[in-house]
Amino acid sequence: MKVSQNWLKSLVEINTSPDDLSEKLSIGGFEVESLVDCSSNVKGVVLGKVLSVVKHDNSEKLSICSVDIGCSNPLQIICGAKNIKPNIHVYVATVGAHLSAINMTIKRSEIRGVLSEGMICSLEELGIEETSEGIAIINEDVASNHSLGTSGTLLLDLDDYIYDLAITANRPDGMSVVGIAREISALLETKLTFPELKTKYQININKKFDLCPGAITNNCLYSICNISSVKGKKLSPQWLKDRLYKSGIKSINLIVDITNYILLEQGQPLHAFDKDRLRTLIGRDVLPEDFSVRKAKDNESLLCLNGVNYDLNENITIVACDDKPVAIAGVIGGLETAVNDDTSSIFLEGAVFNPVTVRKSSKEIGIRTESSSRFEKGISYKNTLDSVTRAINILEEFFNISNPTINTSIELVNTENLIPLRRERIHKLLGPLVIKNDDLNMNLKIEKRNLSDTEITEKLKLIGCTLKNKEYGWDVEVIPNRSQDLLREIDLIEEIARLIGYDMFDLNLPNPIKPGKLTTSQIALRNLKTGFIDIGFNEVLSYSLVPERNNDLIKISNPLLSETSCLRDNIWQEHIKICNQNIKSGQDYCWIFEVGNIFYKQPDLLQEEILNGAIYGKNKFEKWIASSKDNDLNYFEARGKLKEALTILNLKIEDKPTDSIDFLHPGRCAKLFTEGNDIGYFGEIHPKLISNKKSLKKIYLFSIKIKNILKASTRKNKWIPIYSQYPTVPKIDRDINFIFNKKYLVSEIISQIKKSGKKLLENVNLIDIYEDDNFGNEFISYTFRLSYRDLTKTLLDSDIADLHKNIVSIIEDKFSTKLRD
Repeated sequence: MKVSQNWLKSLVEINTSPDDLSEKLSIGGFEVESLVDCSSNVKGVVLGKVLSVVKHDNSEKLSICSVDIGCSNPLQIICGAKNIKPNIHVYVATVGAHLSAINMTIKRSEIRGVLSEGMICSLEELGIEETSEGIAIINEDVASNHSLGTSGTLLLDLDDYIYDLAITANRPDGMSVVGIAREISALLETKLTFPELKTKYQININKKFDLCPGAITNNCLYSICNISSVKGKKLSPQWLKDRLYKSGIKSINLIVDITNYILLEQGQPLHAFDKDRLRTLIGRDVLPEDFSVRKAKDNESLLCLNGVNYDLNENITIVACDDKPVAIAGVIGGLETAVNDDTSSIFLEGAVFNPVTVRKSSKEIGIRTESSSRFEKGISYKNTLDSVTRAINILEEFFNISNPTINTSIELVNTENLIPLRRERIHKLLGPLVIKNDDLNMNLKIEKRNLSDTEITEKLKLIGCTLKNKEYGWDVEVIPNRSQDLLREIDLIEEIARLIGYDMFDLNLPNPIKPGKLTTSQIALRNLKTGFIDIGFNEVLSYSLVPERNNDLIKISNPLLSETSCLRDNIWQEHIKICNQNIKSGQDYCWIFEVGNIFYKQPDLLQEEILNGAIYGKNKFEKWIASSKDNDLNYFEARGKLKEALTILNLKIEDKPTDSIDFLHPGRCAKLFTEGNDIGYFGEIHPKLISNKKSLKKIYLFSIKIKNILKASTRKNKWIPIYSQYPTVPKIDRDINFIFNKKYLVSEIISQIKKSGKKLLENVNLIDIYEDDNFGNEFISYTFRLSYRDLTKTLLDSDIADLHKNIVSIIEDKFSTKLRD
């Protein structure tokens, strides 16, 4: 939002410098993104009068001019403009002036052997116009009111500053000059003067409007007013053009400029339709009830003011006349019914549309206008009719208008929406003020006290609130243009603190201060991340919003783009894209992991936090050890990296082969379990994804359920280290070798041995794997080492003979095998 300081001064008294005001506005919540000094382009430019013009002896195009700028001697200036002549008033750039529009500093110099002591300027060279035909000749009526040598800043009304404000979504009142003026008045505690409504007009409640309930809700309004005896070709006065120009809006004609002026001043968008062009469109005289607001149809289109013909659909809300589209509601008007030079009668529309419908329409056609930005933030319908009245008042200054009638969809009823504000609550939340004073001996005295009732009421009155005294405090009524953000008691308390200054209140820290600490789950998650990073993984972060693929994804209600319209149900697809990007960039490896949320539509919109990752290639550290050209990891090497990263949690994780994960290789994929609970999966990417170019190389993917793995790792027996006394007696090792069917998992066999070994069996390890064609394709040889120990004595062979024989027997029966010699 750009606003001129001179415009603000017509509404509010400003008793501080532009820089200081910028700082106060920024601290108050209206960030000033830039402050532009309008006079910067014309500093050193003054009013001059051309006394004489003589042709240059050495040039056919140049002239030697004698120019009076109010000094004792006239200046000699060389000028090449075709329209230079004696006895005209011009803009003269004196020596030392810098014209930033053309990046030139004026110097005393010789041109074709003749001294030139300045430059006679065009409006283009002054940065006022884009193009100019020759020098600027000042109107004699304007020049006669100023003495020669008067600064160009005054002549061009550029003694002004432009504030470019960033308006947040919760402060729609900042989208109007009146709203900003009220804010300045509250910050500076100065007098505020609003434009008065000179004439009020008849209001007609028209129940015949056909209004879409989704676009015109309870807090919305639609009005239309027929105004005759206007002239579309009449141009705006200079003061109006100047205010629009400094706000970044181009002047078109008086009627359109007034609607734009009200948009800036009051924050209420208005639109003017040409009545005769509407009559041509519908083939008969236009009545107020011919206007309607509805959803567009799929086969409709509308040529808009920007010259673009938009194809409409049911996501776009339109204004129609006799059911024919004439505008996209709240966004942009139609070109075929717009005001032009032949306009003699208009319909002036003033409305408040549902912000949601305006946002959808704006997004659907891909443009955002000054009007739509205001409707999207939300404006009050209680100001609409006054804004229409204000526009007609200005029109009456230029045209002979006969008492128009404003047709509106609803009657405005003065209802009090009071917010209870408790004195005790203010003191409790804000605490005491800290007042620092120096006594007569220059000693600093600090006084602490609560806000007085007078201070509270004065601050709220500065932002337009009306207060009624109550025993507990006050009942507060908020003005309409602040009704969007001042809804609760806490909002009013925040306003009080903001206007007084947060730095004026005492610190209120807990006593005693208790330092925060991480929970065991948070520590475990940090340790888990550290485990991955320590062995060479990089942590990544991907977007949780993805494009719509199917009905399984959860759709968000108001997406900014179709590419970010749904919540993701996996992370592995993004990780494949990251790996592919690294491969295309020539990287030999890519080890990544990410902790994030995924979202399931069934059952009942579930959210789950997981750790996902991808492994491709051998990292650069391993190449010092293995310098072979083969860059791919095999399944067991990749699985070993995951095991190494998870070791920090001190968990025993069991792999169970599976073919139920459709994007992983059916023969090289396993589900991961700990303590009998499913915690995720690990596997090689399915070959079909490589053949379909979804993945450029062989990648290993893994996923860990954060909740399950943290729950297991933070149990007391896992989280708190338990000291075990080092054994003082030796152990006995026995090796056993069996030929098993490959359908049996090593983990199953080890688990069965441990169950059978009772207390004396201390440990079981797989020490050898052997395959032979003589065994057949379905069989494999495993050798296990069993360690026996009794902590109270040294074992003899006779102590474990029966137990060992029993273990062998159980394994033979359970797995249909025989002990090998």
